[in-house]
Formats: sequence, C-alpha cells, structure tokens
Amino acid sequence: MRRKRSKISASDTGPVELNVMPFIDVFSLLTTFLLFSAVFIQIGIIEVQAPFFSNKPQKDEGKNKRLISVHVTLEQNKIEVETFFDIPPRNAKREDFALDEAGIQEMHDHLVEIRQENPDTDKLTLFVDDEISYDNVVKVVDAIKILNADDPPIPQSGSSETKSTASHQTNRYLYPKVVMGNVLL
Repeated sequence: MRRKRSKISASDTGPVELNVMPFIDVFSLLTTFLLFSAVFIQIGIIEVQAPFFSNKPQKDEGKNKRLISVHVTLEQNKIEVETFFDIPPRNAKREDFALDEAGIQEMHDHLVEIRQENPDTDKLTLFVDDEISYDNVVKVVDAIKILNADDPPIPQSGSSETKSTASHQTNRYLYPKVVMGNVLL
C-alpha cells in the first residue's frame, strides 16, 4: 500500500495547466484572414430589364420610323431638357428651366407636350451632377414619371388590344422608363 501512495503523490504536483498558446495563434491567424477576405466580398443586387427575344418577324413599318430621345440634365441651378431624333435630321432642341418648384412644373408641362407629340417614346435619360441634393433629384424624377390629375391623357400607339392594356398600365405615368445616365457601377 505504501507503493501506491508514493506513486500518486509523486505524479500529483499540482493543478493541470492547459497550453492555450497554439489556440490563440491559430485564431489570430484566422481572424486576420477573415478580415482581409471579407473586404473583397460584396453582395449586391442589380435589377436589369433584359430585352425579350422571339422568333416573330419584325414589322417593316417600324424600321424607318424616327424615334425621339429625351435627355434631362440636372445641374446646380437649372434643369436642361434636350430632345433629338435618332435618324437625321436630328432636330435637336434644348430648353432650360430653373431648379425650383415653378421650374420643375414648367419642365413637367414641357415633357407632357413632348410625350403627346411622340406617344411611342416612353423612355427618358436623366443625368445628375454630383452637387445636386437627393430631395431635388426625387422632385424631378416624380415630375418626369408621374402624370398629374389635370394633365391631358397620353395617346397610346399600337393595336386596340395593346392600347387597352397599355392605357391601363401607363395611364398614370408620363415616362415610365427613367434611365440614370451617369451612374457608375
């Protein structure tokens, strides 16, 4: 019995210490790797309206048709509306409006006139300077997109089936497709 006691007392020198230094080294290395790799991972969603492809032949009537392009540029103190045709003669026209409530309403009325003369054009390109505040951008986009209650209706082009569907969908919209022209990705 003495031998057992002596073996136990000889090996029992005190509390057992766990060597955690290798764990700390591994976790510090993993943390550094995680931070470096997390900077390069970005998750973003970009909604893109893709064109539709079909086997249906194109109508000959639309090939020689002149379409108008409308560009609106927001600058520090003014709104510039430029219109031109895609097929010569281009007939480019430029109008300037003040960047205030009255100027935005005048621009809206001018765009209503353009849209009534050219009902096939439903897209507008918007260019915004860096100094323009977000509130002004939203006011201008609302004036571009939405028809007011007192605005005249926009004539629809196409077949009678397309007219009824399109008038139901775009009845409230002046330019339903607003493209931000100077957005960098």
